[in-house]
Amino acid sequence: LWTEKESIFKIEVITILEGLKLAWELGFRQLEVESDHALVVEMLLSRGVANSNMSELCLVDQLMCRNWKIRFHHIPEYHNIVVDSLAKTVGFNCNEL
Repeated sequence: LWTEKESIFKIEVITILEGLKLAWELGFRQLEVESDHALVVEMLLSRGVANSNMSELCLVDQLMCRNWKIRFHHIPEYHNIVVDSLAKTVGFNCNEL
């Protein structure tokens, strides 16, 4: 089982991965990705994830190498209140990952 912090980290990375895949499929070539998870943003900006043990981080890194422009921004958690409320309403279970 994942700890709560590990689960939140993994969910954030998977969400970014799925968003990047969808954006590419829809033809978007300039993106601004916002996250309230500072460590995820820091890791992606440092591009130090290529050798990660987490396959989703490696996949995000591969997508970042495509011919497009992506900016990652850390946003304060209080700016993400609506998204957090929606996630809790859906009742997403972190242990299902």
